[in-house]
Amino acid sequence: MGRHREFDENEVLDKAVEVFWRCGYSGAPIQEICDAMGLKPGSVYAAFGNKHGLFLAVIRRYLDSMNRPGLELLESNPCGLDGIRAYFDFVVDGIINGNRRWGCLGTNAFVELKEVDEDVARLMSDHLARLETAFRDALMRDAWENPESQAKCLLCIAQGLNVFAKTSPSRDALQSVIDAAISSLASSRLAAE
Repeated sequence: MGRHREFDENEVLDKAVEVFWRCGYSGAPIQEICDAMGLKPGSVYAAFGNKHGLFLAVIRRYLDSMNRPGLELLESNPCGLDGIRAYFDFVVDGIINGNRRWGCLGTNAFVELKEVDEDVARLMSDHLARLETAFRDALMRDAWENPESQAKCLLCIAQGLNVFAKTSPSRDALQSVIDAAISSLASSRLAAE
């Protein structure tokens, strides 16, 4: 009979997020990860199998804890444009408050590992598809024309903000990007009417 885990999985995954986020997958030494988690390597391997298994658990935890609240804002708002604005405000708040100072862990992992890690590529492709669908559905709630292409544009802006976050931009700089995106979106709707 195996030993019972003596740690809170979400708590230790949150600690591992910091190391992977700062160092990337390839640059994150397992001992540094273990130290951050407060666990011995044997406990980490027993719980997650290997560094890759741990990383996949970290990505899942990150997407759930860091991105789900923003998606919920986007998906639950009865006014699509207000939901889009709320989503982007959530992202900006995360960047400014330091939660995304190294960009988006998921985006960083996707860029680093897409060609060599099918599991990470699938996790992130699924997440990006969900985000694009949420943008499209928000636009459809407001009866926008071309919601599919507008949703792709918003997805690109969201990913661009995640990359821009790594430059430590000011709130004003980030807000100007969002304001321009929303203004452009609104202008395209007016032009179509």
